[in-house]
Amino acid sequence: MAMLRADLLFNFLFALLAYIVALLLQVNPPSAPDMTPPGNLIAAITWPAGDEDVDLWVSYADDFAVGYSNKSATVWSLLRDDLGNKNDTTPLNFESAFTRGLPDGEYAVNVRCYACTKVPMPVSVEVRLADGGTVWSGVVDIMKSGQERTAIRFRVADGAVVADSANSVFKQMKRKS
Repeated sequence: MAMLRADLLFNFLFALLAYIVALLLQVNPPSAPDMTPPGNLIAAITWPAGDEDVDLWVSYADDFAVGYSNKSATVWSLLRDDLGNKNDTTPLNFESAFTRGLPDGEYAVNVRCYACTKVPMPVSVEVRLADGGTVWSGVVDIMKSGQERTAIRFRVADGAVVADSANSVFKQMKRKS
């Protein structure tokens, strides 16, 4: 009987010790190594409330263009494909994409009106760096449904936007179906 009590006491103390160790690990979990979060470059578009479906398309160098039908590539990832009022709980219309890193090369940001009944459709575009610096901000007017326009193209070298490299020469990204 005394042996049984000793075993029970030992098991109870062992379980109590394990519980205390588990609590201590939760209070002070091992620290994770420093990691740089994604989003070195962010592109975002907004347009007026309504049923209109406007799409953001982004590209890096000769990589695949990223948009609603191809949501991620080597550098860019699309965060949101907004369909206007469809499947939405707010009247806000916006899409955004971010880069993982900022490798050297050419970047382009396009706007395409997938389905617009109200034209011209003003689309606000902002391209900014994670540190808050604005690369480009402006409005692109879409004149008809299905139209795609380049808001900005620019180059990056040594992790920085190359001065005077910006232009709006059209670069088609969405392949015609």
